[in-house]
Amino acid sequence: MRILRGALPFLYLLALAAGSAWLADSSWRSVTSYRSEYALDRRFEADPPLTKRVVMVVFDGLRTDRATALPVFSELASRGAHGTLRTTVPSLSNPARAALVTGAWPEVSGVTNNSSFEPVPVQSLFGLARDRGLRAAAFGTRFWLRAFGSQLGGDFRRPSRRPGSYEAAELAAWQAETCSEAASFLGESTPSLAVIGLLAGDDAGHEFGGLGPEYGEVALAVDRCVGRLVAEAGSDATFIVVSDHGHIDRWGKGGHGGVETEVIMAPFAMAGPGVLPSGPLAARIVDFAPTVSLLLGLPIPANSQGEALWGALDVPAGRRGALRELQNAQRDALAAHLPDRQAALAAQRRHRLPLALAALAWFLVLAALAVRGARMGRLAVAAACFAILFPVAAYCLQVGVSISSVVRQEYLYSFFIRLIGSAAVAFLAAAAVLVRGADRPVRDVARLALVLTGILASLVTVTYYWYGLRMDGWMIEIGPVFVAYLGLLALLGVALGAIVSAGWTAVRSRKGGRV
Repeated sequence: MRILRGALPFLYLLALAAGSAWLADSSWRSVTSYRSEYALDRRFEADPPLTKRVVMVVFDGLRTDRATALPVFSELASRGAHGTLRTTVPSLSNPARAALVTGAWPEVSGVTNNSSFEPVPVQSLFGLARDRGLRAAAFGTRFWLRAFGSQLGGDFRRPSRRPGSYEAAELAAWQAETCSEAASFLGESTPSLAVIGLLAGDDAGHEFGGLGPEYGEVALAVDRCVGRLVAEAGSDATFIVVSDHGHIDRWGKGGHGGVETEVIMAPFAMAGPGVLPSGPLAARIVDFAPTVSLLLGLPIPANSQGEALWGALDVPAGRRGALRELQNAQRDALAAHLPDRQAALAAQRRHRLPLALAALAWFLVLAALAVRGARMGRLAVAAACFAILFPVAAYCLQVGVSISSVVRQEYLYSFFIRLIGSAAVAFLAAAAVLVRGADRPVRDVARLALVLTGILASLVTVTYYWYGLRMDGWMIEIGPVFVAYLGLLALLGVALGAIVSAGWTAVRSRKGGRV
């Protein structure tokens, strides 16, 4: 068979590896370079406020099952409203932060990741407050300045330093120091709307996992800070304490970004003027922007896709109908402005069908041609070895099939390299089983590589058809698309493993005259 002769199969594998690397990079960049085109520049009416002041505390990385052990959080929940929220996909901090103050999901806000984004093009609570003559301010990560600097008008402060280490005691001490700065900022500026980001809990979650005792220790330090902020603001302030995401607990580490329940569901509590004792409530992270708008008497952000938490709002008799009309006017205008998501996704899927069918046919036919004349028993055993060893190697190298397994963003490329290495090592082991005593070992290595890459590429192709591999106007399905992304990297690992295995086998076989 010509395709299995000489170097041709390995040239094909090289081309496939290069194509997989390019497609994986293109898929990733489609998310990080995404820019929203959905901004709606329209001002809506507003009603008188329900409270004079709102302080939104973003308790970064608090898991729902750890919130009940926090005294201040529990006290706020007991005298006000509380529940769980569904955060953004991906479950990363910056998309969630943007959703909190715009009410828009990532494809509308344009904040799809933690590193690469432009100033948010849609309306936010900050800008709407300033338009009404109210002071709005933010304390915490530089995200607030990068994303909403023009709307904040300079009312932003960040912690004076980062922690010296990720040890629990250092994180707790740093949170106490940072809390002093946040409390001073809150007292000095007395904004009508303040967003305070408390970050130490997230650092502890990454470092120790969502169930580690160290995580609980640092969370208590953050909770004490919430109590200090409540005392600083006084009884006339309405507090909303909300987590932007949870944390996994694997290999003694944490992480988030995926769609695991413990990551994508997060707790919240709110208490003070304008809030009714109620709960538990089910919410979405986009529901808080319209809720704060009604509390402060602001127009609802034009791109808000949320629903005000009516069960938590203490609305005077006779005003609830008027407030609902305000929300309905905004929602109707946005619905007329945004394209139909399901129709758009269906059209994209129809557009992908011809290429998907052609690619699927190519990979399956090539795999079928590769097994012609092969010793099927040995080939099947070798393929089974790869199927077993690849996930084992990936697990040993702490590579999971969710973006949450990356642990920290700075470990991203290390994560990808470990995945490629896992596939290469698994292939080398499977090839060693296959070529033992074989008459044409290099050819058998090529057969195995073509079969495995054909299977992997076919699975990626099916995902491409159903979900696409690039972000095109709407957020990609993080779960299956990330698995397909890992499949592309595994293709690269198999191709590299095959080339190394073939070279080594050819050298060892030359003396025996076998190729």
